Amino acid sequence: MNESDNNIIQCFTPRDTICELSYGAWTAKWWEWALSVPMPVNPVLDDTGQYADRNQHYPVWFLAGTIGDENKIAHRTCTIPKQTPILFPVINYIRTTEPRFKSTSEMVNHVRKDIDDIVINEAVIDGYTVPSYRVNSNPCLFSLSVKEENKLGIPVGTTIASADGYWVFIKSLNCGQHDVYFHGACSGGIRNASARYQITVN
Repeated sequence: MNESDNNIIQCFTPRDTICELSYGAWTAKWWEWALSVPMPVNPVLDDTGQYADRNQHYPVWFLAGTIGDENKIAHRTCTIPKQTPILFPVINYIRTTEPRFKSTSEMVNHVRKDIDDIVINEAVIDGYTVPSYRVNSNPCLFSLSVKEENKLGIPVGTTIASADGYWVFIKSLNCGQHDVYFHGACSGGIRNASARYQITVN
């Protein structure tokens, strides 16, 4: 486990097992969660954090990133139970089976190239930089159940997906108020993902 410079904020590494699942498996769970909430109340599309607690049924709390095609910062406020691990993407990509992909290998390579192009990935908690790790979904190809229409245009139903991204996985935050900021961008600046959370842990 790595620690930030203030020796308080502890982050899991991709080698760790968290609540009996691998880091990569939790990133796949994050996608399942993000695509399980209807668009009008989806945490990924929420600018205030009022929907941050939707479908938080896991022993890990998921923070939403942003879609990544708009150059703006989402400012959100939420409350998280104490002693809860917290997972969020600095920037991430997913691809599902589409006619344009001739094979699953081509789909996986497409996701990998998307993340290869990321030049900014930063996460700051309470003024301290914390490590973000590039993590592939585990397994590399996973079954994804999409329950709601979504802004990514992934059809409702079960499909095969592959995902990659830069992630932060916090062991937990101390009780009290916390400021969490993260930002990711590609080399051309076309894809941006930025959010700032004011979090209360109690």
